[in-house]
Amino acid sequence: MHIKTARKVVLWSMILSVACAVIGLVFFEPGTVASLYVTFAAFGLMLVSVIVLFTACRCPWCNKRVTHGLMKAEYCPHCKKDFDTGLKYRKKKR
Repeated sequence: MHIKTARKVVLWSMILSVACAVIGLVFFEPGTVASLYVTFAAFGLMLVSVIVLFTACRCPWCNKRVTHGLMKAEYCPHCKKDFDTGLKYRKKKR
């Protein structure tokens, strides 16, 4: 899985997990069957995001895990290569 696709999967599963938790708290009484289903859905989505984060969010060039700053990373923090092109990252001179 490409790093950008994995980033989108992690982001959307986290958003949907929080949405399920809020829906469960606001719209259902505690202890009902519907509340349990929504809670399990929230935990399942959170589990999906953690699994994708630790398995698919890797640099395509050095194969090291990229977890810190994943949502805004444009290059690998380990090998300093761009995720798309594979070229070395150079700081822009001002």
